[in-house]
Amino acid sequence: MKLKLSQFPLLFSLIAGTAVVTAMGFAGRYGAYGDYEYTYVDSPVLSLFFRGFSDGVYPWTVSQQDAFDGVTVEEVVDNPETSVADGGNVADISGDDLIADVSGNDSADISGNDNIDDVSGNSITYTFGQVDDDYFSDAVFIGDSRTVGLSEYCEELDSRATFYGKVSLTIYDLMNNEFVKTDNGKVSVEKALSENQFGKVYMMVGLNEIGTGTVETFTQKYSEVVERIKELQPDAIIYIQGIMHVTANKSDNDKYFTNSNIDIRNQALSELADGERVFYIDMNEAVDDENGNLRADLSFDDVHLKASSYELWHQYLLNNAVIFN
Repeated sequence: MKLKLSQFPLLFSLIAGTAVVTAMGFAGRYGAYGDYEYTYVDSPVLSLFFRGFSDGVYPWTVSQQDAFDGVTVEEVVDNPETSVADGGNVADISGDDLIADVSGNDSADISGNDNIDDVSGNSITYTFGQVDDDYFSDAVFIGDSRTVGLSEYCEELDSRATFYGKVSLTIYDLMNNEFVKTDNGKVSVEKALSENQFGKVYMMVGLNEIGTGTVETFTQKYSEVVERIKELQPDAIIYIQGIMHVTANKSDNDKYFTNSNIDIRNQALSELADGERVFYIDMNEAVDDENGNLRADLSFDDVHLKASSYELWHQYLLNNAVIFN
C-alpha cells in the first residue's frame, strides 16, 4: 500500500515546522541568538529559537549591523568549506616574511621584576605575583566565547568579577556591540565602561579575527580599543591576555587558524604593554603541551576548553597578577 503525506497532515506539519524552526535558529546563531551557548549534541540549533522566544528575542528583532560580517572561528568550525579568501580582502598571513618568535626577545621582559619611568621621572617597579580570589572583586573580563566559558565554569571568578563576554566577539565590534545586559536592556561595552569603574580590565579576543585583515590592522584596532578603555577606566590596570592556542589537530589542518598565526599576533599584542597601566600575560603557559599547542585532552572541539579545564586558566590568573612594589 502506497502512503501519501496528505494522509498524515499532522505529521507533515510537524516535520515542516521543525525544519522552519531549525532554519531560524541556524540563521540567528550569530545574530539574535549570539548570547546563547549551544552544541549540536546537547543543545540542537532549533533550541535557540525556543530559548529566544521565551526571552522575547526573535530572529527579526536584531538588525544586521549587530552581526559581525567577517569570518569567525565559530563559522569556520561549523562550515569548514567557508573560505576567508572569498571576500577578496584578506591578506595572506602564512608567508615566510612573518615572524613567529614570541620568546620576548624584541619586547620588554615581563617574567619578573621590571622597572619603567613614569611621566614624572619616578621609577615604577612591579612583579607578577600571587593573589587570592578577592583580587578579582573589582575586575571586568571582556572577551569572546572563551571568556564566556570562563564565567560559566569558574565560580570563583564569576561570583566576584564582572563579565562582558559574547560568542564571536571581535576587537572590531567589541566597544559598540550592544550585548551587555543591564536592568534597562542591553548596552555596549563603551557605555557599560562609562557607567561603571573597575580596578582591573582583562581582555581576551583575537582568535575570531585571524581570518580577516592583517596583523597590522588587527593590532592597530586593538591599540585603539586599549586607549579608549584607558580613558574610560583611568584607575584600572589593563591586562592584555594572549590569544589562547588551538590544538595541534586544528592548527595542522586549518589554513588560517594555526598556532603560528596566533603567535604572530600575540607577539604584536605583547608590544602594546607599557609596564605602567597596560600589561601582557599569556595563559597559554598553563594549557599548552610541549610543542606549543593547546593540549588535546583539555578541549572538546580543538578550540574551546572543557568545563574542568578552565581551572587551569583560573590558577594562572591567580599566579600572574601585577603587584607594584
